[in-house]
Amino acid sequence: MKRLAQFIKWSFRIVIITGIISGASLGVFLFELSKTLPQNLGDELHKRNDVLPTVLYDREGNQIEELFIQRRIVIPYEQFPPHLIQALVASEDARFFSHLGIDLLRIPKAFLANLEAGRIVQGASTLTQQTARLFLLSREKQIIRKLREMLLAFRMEMQFSKQDILSLYLNKVYLGNAEGVEAAAQGYFGKHASELNLAESALLVGILPAPSRYAPHVNPNFALQRRNVVLQRMHQEGFISEQELQKTIHTPISLIRIHDSTTEATSYYVEHVRRYLIKKYGSKVLYQGGLRVYLAMDLNYQTHAHEALRKGILELTKRQGFRGALNENSPDNSSLTDNSTYENTLKIDSLFLGNIVAGVVKEVSKENVSVELGESYGILEWSNISTWKNGNILKDKTPIKISNPAEIFSVGDEVQVRLADYDSKNNFFRLQLYQEPLVNGALLAMNPKSGEVLSMTGGYRYGESEFNRSIQALRQPGSSFKPIVYSAALDAGFTLSSALIDSPRAYATGAETAGDAEIWTPKNYDDKVIGKVSLRTALVKSLNLPTIGLCEELKPKLVIAYSRRFGITAEMMENLTTCLGSLSVTLQEMISAYGVFANQGRLVKPIYILRVEDQDGNILESSVSELKQVTSEETAFLVSNVLQDVVQRGTGRRARAIGRPSAGKTGTTNDSIDAWYIGYIPQLLTGVYVGFDKPRRMGKSETGSRAAAPIWINFMKNAVANLPTEQFRQPPGITTVKIHKSGRRAIPCDKAKDVYEEHYKSGTEPVLDLSQSGMCVKAKETEKTEKEESEPEL
Repeated sequence: MKRLAQFIKWSFRIVIITGIISGASLGVFLFELSKTLPQNLGDELHKRNDVLPTVLYDREGNQIEELFIQRRIVIPYEQFPPHLIQALVASEDARFFSHLGIDLLRIPKAFLANLEAGRIVQGASTLTQQTARLFLLSREKQIIRKLREMLLAFRMEMQFSKQDILSLYLNKVYLGNAEGVEAAAQGYFGKHASELNLAESALLVGILPAPSRYAPHVNPNFALQRRNVVLQRMHQEGFISEQELQKTIHTPISLIRIHDSTTEATSYYVEHVRRYLIKKYGSKVLYQGGLRVYLAMDLNYQTHAHEALRKGILELTKRQGFRGALNENSPDNSSLTDNSTYENTLKIDSLFLGNIVAGVVKEVSKENVSVELGESYGILEWSNISTWKNGNILKDKTPIKISNPAEIFSVGDEVQVRLADYDSKNNFFRLQLYQEPLVNGALLAMNPKSGEVLSMTGGYRYGESEFNRSIQALRQPGSSFKPIVYSAALDAGFTLSSALIDSPRAYATGAETAGDAEIWTPKNYDDKVIGKVSLRTALVKSLNLPTIGLCEELKPKLVIAYSRRFGITAEMMENLTTCLGSLSVTLQEMISAYGVFANQGRLVKPIYILRVEDQDGNILESSVSELKQVTSEETAFLVSNVLQDVVQRGTGRRARAIGRPSAGKTGTTNDSIDAWYIGYIPQLLTGVYVGFDKPRRMGKSETGSRAAAPIWINFMKNAVANLPTEQFRQPPGITTVKIHKSGRRAIPCDKAKDVYEEHYKSGTEPVLDLSQSGMCVKAKETEKTEKEESEPEL
C-alpha cells in the first residue's frame, strides 16, 4: 500500500514536471514561431488589403476598363447587408461573435474527422483564422501553418473589432468570378452588395467552400443546392423564420446577362496600352498598384469606329457571298431534320434582340425561310436574303445574285442569324442572315496636330483574333502611297502644272521565264491612257503610268529616302514599283505620314496615353506632342489641295458624303488584295484598311473606294457631327494664278473652259508671256475697232 502511494506520488511529480517542461517548450516554440509572423499586423493587413486594379479612362474621364489579376472592389462594413453577415456566420462560424479567434469546441471534431480519414480533410478554422490565411499565409494544410494561423487569429482578435475582421474577409474572399462580395455581386447580379436580397446573399456564401465547383455560372445546380444548405443553417441558428426559409428556398437563381459593348469596342486600344504599361511598370504595379491611366481615346469616337468597321466588313461579306450552311460539310446532314435526334443547345438567355444565334431551317418558300430557334422560331424574309450574293456560284469571278431562297437554303440547314425584331402578336423573331466574315480590317483616327489617337480598332472581333491590324499588319498601301511620291516631286522642283506623260511603258525585270526575258508592263487601273497630263491630274486620277515616269525622273532611291522623313520604316526595293506602293506598311505608319500633309508639313508621333497617375494622384508620366518639320508648309498645302480634288472629282468622290471639305486618297493593290482609304479634315485624320489576314483577292472591283471608303464615311459622319466646319488654311508662301490647260500662264484670249486656277509656291508660278499677251490685247483691240466700224450710222 505504501509502495502504491509512493508510485502515485512520483507519477504525479513526473506528470507535473513533464507538463511544466512541455508547457515551457511549447511556450518557447510558440514564442519563436511568433517571431516569424508580421510584427506590425495593422500595417501589414493595410498593405495587403490595398491591392487595387489599374483603371483606364478616356480623355473625358469616362472609365473604360480595369486591369487586374482578380477583380476586387473594397467597400466599408456598413454596406454589407445584415442577412449576408448572418448567412456567413451561420454557415462558416456560428460562434464567431463569442470566441477569441480560435474555437476550441470545433478542434476535437476536426481532429476526429482527420484521424478517421488518415489525412487532413477538415479544419476547425474560424472566420478570423480564414481571414489571417487569406491575407498573410498560404493555403497549405500543414501543422506549422495551422499554428501560425491560430497565433495570428488571436492577435487579430486582440487588435481589431469583429466588424473589422468581417470587413477584411468579405472584401478579400474569392467567390468564383471575383475577389470580394462587391465585385462578385456586380458580376453575378449586376448590383451592389448593399442591394443583395436574402437568396443572393445565401448563394454567395454557399460558394465559399469550393468556388470553382459551386459558382452559379459554372454549375447552377450545385450552386442552388449549396444556397439552400446555407438557408437551412440560417433557419437553425434563428436568423430567418420558417416562412422566409420556404419562400426563399424556392426562388430560382437569376444571373445577369453580361454583354459589355464598350469592352468589345475598346479591346484593341486597351490591349495596345496594356502591353506598353506592363513593359514600363511591370505586372505587379499594373495589376495591383492602382494606377490611373488617362487615354487619348474619345469613347464616342471609339464606339463609332468599332461600329463603322463592323458594318463595312459585313457589307463586304455580303458581296463576297453566302458560303453555305454551318453543317454543309458534316457527314450526315439529314440527322438534323429529325426532331428525335436533333439536340438543340440554344439557351433561352441567348434570345435577346441583336444577338447572333444558330438555328435550323424548317421551311423554305419564295417569300421567306422559317428557322427553328430552340423552343422559338423566326422568319428570314426575302428582303433580307436578297441583299446577299451566292458565294458558291461565280460569274466573271464575281458571286451571282440570289434569285430564290431555295438556291442557298435547304430544310435541315443549320444557319446563323441575327435577332433583328420580335413580332409579339404572332410570337416569332424577324431574322437577318449572318455569316462570320473571313475578311478583316482596321481603322485609326488621330488629331493631326497633336498626334493624339482618338480611336483605334484593329479588327472585326477581338475575341476571335487579338492580332491588331492597325499597328501589326504589314500590308501594301498601293496608290495611297502616291501622295508621298508627289510631295517628293514638289520638293524637287516640280509644280502641280508640270507635264507628265501617260503612255504605255515596258521594263525588263532582269529575270527570265522559259529562257525569255521577263518584261514588266504596268497599266492604269482602267487600262486606258490619256497622253500628256499635269502632275495634279495624274494624282487626282491615280494614274500609274505617269507616276512611274515621275519616279524615273526622281529616282527610287530619292523617294525611299524622302519617305523615311515621313516616318515610313518599311523595307523598300530600289525600283519603280515602290512608287506604286509595293512596300509593306502598317496603317499607323500611313496615318503618321498623311499627318504631315494635314499638319503643315510637321510629322507628329502618335500618342495613346495622355498621363499616368499612381493611386495617390502623383503624375508618373504625361504626354508631350513630338513635332518635326519634314517638309515645307507650302508643299503640305499643295498636296492637301490635290487630295481635296481627289475627293471632288477623283477616286475619293464617295467621301463628299460627309458634307464638308476633306482631303483623301484611295489605295488598291493588284487583284484587289488590299484596300485603303486615308482622309482628313483640318481637325481629324482617319485611315481605313481592309483585307484578308492571309492575303488573297477580296473580289472583283473591291477597291479602296468601294471596300474602305464607306467605312471611313460612316465613321466620319458621326465623328464630325459636333465639330465646326473648317477650311484648309492657305499659307502666305502660296501664289494662285490662272493657268491654260497647256500649262502656260493664261492670257485674255484663252477660252474660259481652257483656263483654271492653280496654286504654286511663290516664285515657281509660270511667267506671263508678255509677247503673247500683247498680241492678244492688240488683236482684241483690232477686233473691237472692226466691229465698231461695221456698225451702221444712225
